Amino acid sequence: MNHLGKDLRKVTVILKEKYYNGSESVRTFNCETGSGCTIDSIGNEIIGTFADGEKGRIESYEIEKTKE
Repeated sequence: MNHLGKDLRKVTVILKEKYYNGSESVRTFNCETGSGCTIDSIGNEIIGTFADGEKGRIESYEIEKTKE
């Protein structure tokens, strides 16, 4: 479940500076799958791709906002 109340599958988000250093463009993450992508599941895991192309995993509470 994520605090944004949105389905985050295939959505680009900005990660919180508290957890990741750099400008917003560096802190982008493309969400793909995981229990944290949906609002009706239990769990925080989101799997996707960081701005530099590296695949990885984040927790939904590390998201600041969706990229507009």
